[in-house]
Amino acid sequence: MPEIDIYDPRIMHAAILQIPPANTFLKNLFFSTTETFFTEHVDIDYYKGGRKMAPFVSDRKPGKVMDRRGFTTKTFTPPQIKPNRILTPKDLQKRSMGENIYSPKSPEERAKEFLAKDLIEMDDAITRREEWLISQIMFNGQVHMIGEDVDQILDFNFTNSVELSGTDLWTSPDSDPLEDLKNWRLSLVQKSGFNPTHVIMASDVVSTFVRHPVVKDLLHNRRMELGQIKTELLPNGVTFVGTLNEIGCDIYSYDEWYVDDDTDPDHPTEKSMVPPGHVLMASTRARSTLLYGAATLMNEATKQFYTVEGTRIPDTWVEKNPASRTLALYSRPLPVPHDIDSWYVAKVI
Repeated sequence: MPEIDIYDPRIMHAAILQIPPANTFLKNLFFSTTETFFTEHVDIDYYKGGRKMAPFVSDRKPGKVMDRRGFTTKTFTPPQIKPNRILTPKDLQKRSMGENIYSPKSPEERAKEFLAKDLIEMDDAITRREEWLISQIMFNGQVHMIGEDVDQILDFNFTNSVELSGTDLWTSPDSDPLEDLKNWRLSLVQKSGFNPTHVIMASDVVSTFVRHPVVKDLLHNRRMELGQIKTELLPNGVTFVGTLNEIGCDIYSYDEWYVDDDTDPDHPTEKSMVPPGHVLMASTRARSTLLYGAATLMNEATKQFYTVEGTRIPDTWVEKNPASRTLALYSRPLPVPHDIDSWYVAKVI
């Protein structure tokens, strides 16, 4: 039986498909649909609002032509994400973590372990970047992609946002968080036709919300079928706070962070996926897609370029002097919300 080359692209791609996907709350909730392109660029279609009614006409007049609902198309080339790992002969001679001292593994066995571990860790890093992209788009309406020779902004012209001030802040006893949520829900239904299904709050907002006198009074008034606040811890930093029947939404908090080393590489800072003081109201029924551009690689055997379509594209190459093998994982993700008016963002504290 011929020996299997673990670095064959088909073998590596099959290995990637076997990796359990990392749990990401925003991605799983709002961008679970994916689409791949065979080109590096992707075409983005999105639209805003529109509630025209069919016109009345006389029996003696012909029907009136109605304009089709317009949409905006942008062609965008997502910057390439390409984490890589280098494997050297020295790495294969070292005992790996947890390896039995008295039953050492062969370099070939360690090479397989390195391949599996590196693919998993690079896949996790790309997944975290995808969650960051979604967070930026949903809370800012745009995403600023910064990297080595990369400085691009993709703006969706998002306008459903507000920053409260004065006595409207939820930290003020004179504010009314429930009335705010009802107004934002009504605005979304009016603009997009979608009923929101989820409200996601930063942790500091949750604490302020559940202790607000208006919320406490209504929740304890049995004559009002408002809903139920019942905190429940879920995996991966997600907390189910409760349900508000009046707006038809479940409330969650999401505690997840990322290290921002793009803005200032010399001073990386840890930031929240859900910005402090913010509330996101959105619908899982609105159409959103996570698009992926293709990657162009070179075949080492034929020395020819070829293009590969996929969400994760592995590649590997060797250097003879000094001897090393580089393993890379390519991806060109771009989250696209097609219904721009289907979510609302507010800074409430």
